[in-house]
Amino acid sequence: MRRFWISAALFCLVFCLSPGFALPQQPGELESLLASAQQAQARGDFQSAAEYYRWAVALRPQIAELRTNLGLMYYQTGKDEQAVAAFRQALRMKPTLFVPNLFLGLDYLKLKRFPDAISCLKRAAILKPTDIQAQLGLGQAYAGTRNTRLAVRSYLQATQIELGNADAWYHLGVSYLEQVEADARILLGRHKDSGYLRALMADNFSEQRAHIQAVDEYEKATSFSAFPPGVHAAYALALLNRHDLPAAERELKSELASSPGSLMGKLGVARLHVEQGTADRAGKIIEEIWNTDPGFLRANIALFNRGLSQSKRSELQHLLEAERATGQVSEQIVALFRSGLASEGVADGSQSSNPTVNIHGGARSSRSSNAAMSYRHGRYGACAESLSARLRLLQPNEVRLLTWCAYFTGRYRNAFDAASKLAVNPGTQTEGLYWETKSAQKLAAEALARASEMDPTSPKLHILLGDIARQRKSFPDAEREYRKALALQPDDTGALFGLSLALLADDQINEAFDVAQAALQNNASDPELNAVMGEILCARREFLQAEPYLVKSLNTKPEYVAHVHALLGRVYAQTDRTQQAIAELKLALPDDKDGTLHYQIARLYLKVGDRDSAKKAFEVSKRLRVEGLNRAAVALQQGEDDSESR
Repeated sequence: MRRFWISAALFCLVFCLSPGFALPQQPGELESLLASAQQAQARGDFQSAAEYYRWAVALRPQIAELRTNLGLMYYQTGKDEQAVAAFRQALRMKPTLFVPNLFLGLDYLKLKRFPDAISCLKRAAILKPTDIQAQLGLGQAYAGTRNTRLAVRSYLQATQIELGNADAWYHLGVSYLEQVEADARILLGRHKDSGYLRALMADNFSEQRAHIQAVDEYEKATSFSAFPPGVHAAYALALLNRHDLPAAERELKSELASSPGSLMGKLGVARLHVEQGTADRAGKIIEEIWNTDPGFLRANIALFNRGLSQSKRSELQHLLEAERATGQVSEQIVALFRSGLASEGVADGSQSSNPTVNIHGGARSSRSSNAAMSYRHGRYGACAESLSARLRLLQPNEVRLLTWCAYFTGRYRNAFDAASKLAVNPGTQTEGLYWETKSAQKLAAEALARASEMDPTSPKLHILLGDIARQRKSFPDAEREYRKALALQPDDTGALFGLSLALLADDQINEAFDVAQAALQNNASDPELNAVMGEILCARREFLQAEPYLVKSLNTKPEYVAHVHALLGRVYAQTDRTQQAIAELKLALPDDKDGTLHYQIARLYLKVGDRDSAKKAFEVSKRLRVEGLNRAAVALQQGEDDSESR
């Protein structure tokens, strides 16, 4: 920020006055004051520079740029109210000055006056569209008002202004995650009885390799009258991961009966053939998919490989290598399966910069018909290409079609934009939130990975990537990211906390204990570290040793407090202090996601002879378990404790 400020201070000259400077009266006094101000700035003495500018303003109050520089000095010294006054005075004289609009907006940000900040920063962005600070500030201001979609748009604009700016990519990734959280809250609050929520929960369970839960949720999703396209095929893949081939084949037939051109269905059939030992038939289907839409195969290769045994992968790889040698399969397919990685790039050069272009009604009808035809035949890239440039002009059915096509072919930015349009329409909100969440998850991972590549020395990026991997149950990946952060900053509490949780969740209990113990040597009073040590000791069934750590962690972050009470309840229950255990579990009940805590307290009620309370608690436990509304299923929610059901 200071580098920008130096370039913005346009009226500073070179000279230095003595410390006992008095207001001069000679004709050159303004130039002398400005020179002294410049010298003070060069020394980092912004307070003295502010005084020189204040005297300069007294001499020439009609010069808006002098008030701007005075405001800049106040900004640098943290005198935000004085800075605001100076910038506002400058703008009353010259409303089109860029610098006071920008820094007034940034000052309003510091003061948490977000609507005022947005107004100023929007003007700054119009005055200088190539300035990254205006877009970064706008993103922060929109985030402050919880308008995450506009925050995403601003941070995305910042990455386009300066492609190599790691901070812009980092904030973009975080904004996508915040959109996931916002969408999850709405889905859980307003649409919990929908096929889209069940499908989202199933998708996340599948990504976490929780195949039993995934199958259960896909079954529920398909019982609704409305659910996302491709869900039968996703259900089939989950069944294949449980080695239930007949049921998987049944679901694949349902998928292809309802949508004969479904590439997701065909991908599932290819996977079924691999599992059945007919990899040659799988190879032909994979080649067909590639020829139809290469983007689809790139985007979904990880889904195909998930749960596939190493021996089956090797068998398929050898077949593809052999068919490449005879020209039956392209080198690109072989390379894709060799890497086994999805291509999740989001640089959609096809997105239109002129969405208000006029389309003749007949041409629109023809294009929509062509897009629908492309979708039916699995040509998702062509479908997205024909619709994405006209997003603002599309009818709801066309927006829905664009969302499907863009997501399936891996154009997640197009999918996100289209889904956002569906999500703000009450009639299509549920499906819009589903696709927006799915797209935002992909985009967040991509943006944060790019930020990490650009700034590999940033511990905060590795910690955030570790948190995401941990919440997705990818514990080895989480451990790797936390260790990268610790290599850069060995005493980072957040990295130590995350690493302890990842090791604990991965059943590396003794390793988790060693990390937490080492961390506590330098941070003995840290509530989060005390909480994780208490949980580790509970996992080791050392309940009496866990108690003091848990008591010390009761002043932890609000989102962890209920979990600490639950752990204390377990400690007291295991050490024959039943009434204390009941008291602690009561404090934890509002955070019960799956009925576990209500079940525990019901058993304790029975132990003390309170059958009525036990009956009520058992009933709530059953209801929560049936609903299955575990927040981990909507994944990527920040600060969630993945071991909460221990």
